[in-house]
Amino acid sequence: MGSAGTGEESPGNSRNIGMYGLQEIVEREYRACGFSAAGVAAFALLEEEKERFVQWLGQGYGADMGYLERSAGYRHDLRRLFPAVRSVVVTLTSYRRPPEVRQPDGAPRIARFAWGDDYHDVLKRNLRRLLEAIRGYEGFGAAKGRPVTDSAPAFERAWAVRAGLGWIGRSSMLIHPRLGSFTLIGMLLLDMPLPDGCLPAQRVPDGCGNCRRCMEACPTKAIVAPRVVNAGRCLSYQTIERPGAVESAVRPFLDGRIFGCDRCMEVCPYNNRPDMPLAPENAGLEAVAERLELTADGWREMTGEEFEARFARSPLLRAGLEKIKSSL
Repeated sequence: MGSAGTGEESPGNSRNIGMYGLQEIVEREYRACGFSAAGVAAFALLEEEKERFVQWLGQGYGADMGYLERSAGYRHDLRRLFPAVRSVVVTLTSYRRPPEVRQPDGAPRIARFAWGDDYHDVLKRNLRRLLEAIRGYEGFGAAKGRPVTDSAPAFERAWAVRAGLGWIGRSSMLIHPRLGSFTLIGMLLLDMPLPDGCLPAQRVPDGCGNCRRCMEACPTKAIVAPRVVNAGRCLSYQTIERPGAVESAVRPFLDGRIFGCDRCMEVCPYNNRPDMPLAPENAGLEAVAERLELTADGWREMTGEEFEARFARSPLLRAGLEKIKSSL
């Protein structure tokens, strides 16, 4: 299954559609549910991904994210999340906004994924819409499923590759040939199997070639090898995940960043084409202007109560006000 569906059918339309299988249904419905692309893969155990993940952790690249080690033994098996899983619908949602939607020059930098409301909530809501749309088709009315985002222990990028939605670039990010890497991955785990004889999605060939721009542009050289990131040196980890303030050795590389870092994606050629699609209008990822326009003084003067009120549904709550202030 590809990712160029028309989305012309409305969710829940079960008229004359008994002929459709899961791939065709997803192809018809994903756009109406707020997604930019979608694919389907049969459930399997991702043993190779598990082995690579364990090796990566063994090299110390997981930093202080203990939850990664705790899930290393079962992250490859989606049955831990949904025991009845038989197939996996993988969705991509672009979060590229129009050029005029941007942070003012000099404003403390926030990674683009955090310009709107928490995408975990947005994706789960849209995945539930997709599940309801699937149930509207003949033969799928009793389908059960679980929406999953990257907050769950799963190899979501590997599943996106299996669903034919891109390849893993040197930055370790998923790159879709049309959407680039400014995308959010969602998964819908279903108890409905793919039909017998259904061919797997065609894998997208690696399109990085000899390009090393992401590796060369990383401020802290956290991409230590192609597709291998030392999280402890990554500014996204330092400004979001790491307990406490950013390490002193990393502070000189912040360059105004207070939450996340987009540098490896900003330089990627697949993210810099003039015809690139924007976030779907019905995706629910609208940027919140008041979050983008805050000055450094505005951040310093903010109280805890103001922070919680202004960022009640924002990913920035994850870091907390004191950690954000410490990066100024």
